[in-house]
Amino acid sequence: MKDFIFTSSFGQSSHQLPFHKDLEKFALKLEKNSPSIVRSNHNGYHSDYLDINVPLIKKFYDAIKPSVYNYIKSLNIEKPYDFHFNKPWFNVNRKGASNMAHNHPANFLAATYYVKTPPRCGELCFISPRCPNLFNLRYSAYTHENSSFWKIAPKEGKLIIFPADLLHSVETNQSTKPRISLSFNINIQQGN
Repeated sequence: MKDFIFTSSFGQSSHQLPFHKDLEKFALKLEKNSPSIVRSNHNGYHSDYLDINVPLIKKFYDAIKPSVYNYIKSLNIEKPYDFHFNKPWFNVNRKGASNMAHNHPANFLAATYYVKTPPRCGELCFISPRCPNLFNLRYSAYTHENSSFWKIAPKEGKLIIFPADLLHSVETNQSTKPRISLSFNINIQQGN
């Protein structure tokens, strides 16, 4: 018999936002007019953290809030609680750009929304925190139990939510078109 301990889940949902193109234009305008800050980005653009009260960002949060709520609800957190979005930023990865392995300390969840994803623009890679000895073996099938990493293909309109402490990276963009994502953190405040 088999059971599981200490598993990591992630949430996925697709959104056809009527203002999707506005997000793309906003990200490209930031890239053109504001300097990149350096975090995990390698040869790519990382905007400064945005004010969550910027009308387009607020509109985005309002649109995805039900999906975030449904994922958090699946975690069985005792009520009452409230969640809030924190530190949104855009990544623009042009050809040759990637994001090195990193996590989001002092946050509960991290999320990314794919604004523009041309073919071969780089997959999101989650890196297993488990013991490296496990990965020295060959397996007949790779699963969430025995894989050293797990990849998720980006798709425009897809929202991915995951534990903020989970190490992740983004593969190099091989496309001539930019890969654009809007990322942010999510924290939960529990009441008494």
